[in-house]
Amino acid sequence: MILNVMKVFCAFAILLSLLACSSHFDKPVNEIAEMSRNDFMNALRWKQYKVAAEFMLPENRSDFLATFKKLKDIHITDVRLLDLQETAEGRRFETSLEMDYYLLPSVSVKTFSFAQDWVYFAGEDSSQQGFRIITSFPDFP
Repeated sequence: MILNVMKVFCAFAILLSLLACSSHFDKPVNEIAEMSRNDFMNALRWKQYKVAAEFMLPENRSDFLATFKKLKDIHITDVRLLDLQETAEGRRFETSLEMDYYLLPSVSVKTFSFAQDWVYFAGEDSSQQGFRIITSFPDFP
């Protein structure tokens, strides 16, 4: 019974995250950028890898999901933005992120640093609009 409650809770959390993403499109581009970055980092923190993968280009999603599928015992304690360089009138930005994690059975917290390039896509329908990570996710240590 507890397992079923957890499944319902997780499904609700994912749905809520996706609905929150859909509200981004009536906002200025710089607000969409900030919300997208924050949603991506929160999805990593909460192990919502499918939600995080939606911010990547379709061709990079399966590799990203495969990376975290292998890391079943990972616990991400924090994801933070270190640096942000904006270009192309706010429609492109480069970020440096740090992710603190521990991988059981170890309880030592480690830090993984990686860079991402984000680009705004203005597709014809709302499912194609928004910021996407155009770099592939780096190899996890």
